[in-house]
Amino acid sequence: MYDMKWQAPIVIVLPFPDGPQRIGSVREAADCLMDRWPEPDCSFERDEALRICLEVFEGGASPQQAREAFLAAARAAGYVTTVQPM
Repeated sequence: MYDMKWQAPIVIVLPFPDGPQRIGSVREAADCLMDRWPEPDCSFERDEALRICLEVFEGGASPQQAREAFLAAARAAGYVTTVQPM
């Protein structure tokens, strides 16, 4: 379930140098939150999204829950540019 693609990816724009990112699975969301998310953003939404992504890996949450949490974190940080309807 961790590698399962979401029906609708989320496109975000991170501050330089990363630019636009197309996030389409729990693994991609977790990688983005851990490795590419700007360091100063240690918000509740970011931490919650990462926690839920890791719970999917352990079987405690669904990919849809991870997508919703990632979307909330990206919106809170002002990074969302495109969200396709599910």
